[in-house]
Formats: sequence, C-alpha cells, structure tokens
Amino acid sequence: MKKLVLIAFLLFYYFNNIEAQEVALAKSDNSFIEWNFGLAYINKDIIFPGTSVLWGSTHINENNSIVEYEVGMALPSLVTGKIGVGQKFGNTKVIAGIRPFPFNFYLQSSIAKCKKGYWITSVEFNPIDSEQLISFGSKAILNFGYRWNLSKSN
Repeated sequence: MKKLVLIAFLLFYYFNNIEAQEVALAKSDNSFIEWNFGLAYINKDIIFPGTSVLWGSTHINENNSIVEYEVGMALPSLVTGKIGVGQKFGNTKVIAGIRPFPFNFYLQSSIAKCKKGYWITSVEFNPIDSEQLISFGSKAILNFGYRWNLSKSN
C-alpha cells in the first residue's frame, strides 16, 4: 500500500507540473552535461546513494516530440546511460525510457528552468530480478539532477 501511495504521489507531482502544450516552429537539437544524485532501493530494504555525470543530446521535432540519449560515468555502477522518448509541454519535458545499465525503466521530467540549464527528476523501476548483474542490485531509483546546456541549434 505504501508503494501505491508513493507512486500516486509522484505521478500527481509530474502531471501537476505540466504546462499546456505549445507548438514549436522548428526542430531543435540540444546537447548537455548532466549531474545527478539519487537513492536506489536495493533488495533486502537497503537504500543506497549514487551519483553520475553524463553527456547527452535532446532532439525535439516540430510536433514537440522528443528523442533523447545520454551516456556517462556513475558511482557505484561505474558506467550508465539512458535512451528515451517523450513530449514537450510548454517548458516541461516529460520522457519515458530505458536505462540499460543498471537496468531500469524510467519516467523523467524537467522541473525548473534556470539561466544556463534546468533541473530534472526521475523515478525508475526495475521489473526483473534485481539479483542479476544487469540490475546492479537496484529495484527502484529516485533521482534529481541539473543539466547545463552546451549547444542549441534550430
């Protein structure tokens, strides 16, 4: 029951921060550096901290559809990456995707725009047996991060 309440709260938070969709006039490509910190829920009720630094790219088309990928270094897993698809709603980007290592499905949203980038948050869930190496022991991850914009082209 506690998990259901937590999931409902997080979904409410995401959808409460989404703005009305605005129509883009052109495609945009944006590369970024991202720093994340978060907590992983490990089997046997252990909560473990982690951090990562990634380089990534976001591609937004005329319909505000998003394709995004990232790759980088992480602790404790050493390497990580993500690939996802989503939609832009005003200044908010909502993306669903997969993290191949440690294996998780994720839902991510931008939450606050700043002068040189923006804040993001994501919730991740591993539906497979977390004892396998591909999972690195995690069942779920709650993550916060900041993205510094490197380039933008229209």
